[in-house]
Amino acid sequence: MLGFPDPWIFAGFILSFIAALFCVIYGIISWHEGTMEKDGDYREDLRWEREEIDLIEKLP
Repeated sequence: MLGFPDPWIFAGFILSFIAALFCVIYGIISWHEGTMEKDGDYREDLRWEREEIDLIEKLP
């Protein structure tokens, strides 16, 4: 087995490469998820900003 003295070391070596490959594939598949703004997302931000401005103006 490629000079590994113990099969568990070989298994850990192979599993680390499989995990890295899985992470790369998952990252490629989900690259753009969550980056698209949904309609109305900016409206919530504007409402928060207006509330913040109102609170600041009411301060003494």
